[in-house]
Amino acid sequence: MALTPPQAIAVEVVTTQPTEADDALIARLSPAVRRGLAPAAYLVMIRLQTIPPATSSGWALYINDFRIPKYWQYRDGIFFKVYDPQFLEDHAGESLRFSANGSEFIETGLTLVAPDVVPSPAEARDLPRQDDILRSAGET
Repeated sequence: MALTPPQAIAVEVVTTQPTEADDALIARLSPAVRRGLAPAAYLVMIRLQTIPPATSSGWALYINDFRIPKYWQYRDGIFFKVYDPQFLEDHAGESLRFSANGSEFIETGLTLVAPDVVPSPAEARDLPRQDDILRSAGET
């Protein structure tokens, strides 16, 4: 039985307050990128036409040839987190695509966008909470 690829219909990057776990990752990543990272988590939210059923094999998500190592499901699709806004800037305009085998790709027709906000540490306190964004996604 052939896998049916997810049909992505929209992508959005939302700057949010980091969780405690995110804070720990940001602290570890800052020396690796040789600059201080803002206390923010960027949610890259990909809205899907329908959520695919859970199966023993799934679809890997790519930005051009870069494989996103992990993503999660939310009510309207899937999302992954980015902690370095430079990653988003470097990959802005690149294609979002899926692959079941790492060599054949399904183009979504969507591209990655740059973050909506890169906050200062003082501004980060006023960012929305991740659970509020994920809970309200798709509401009008």
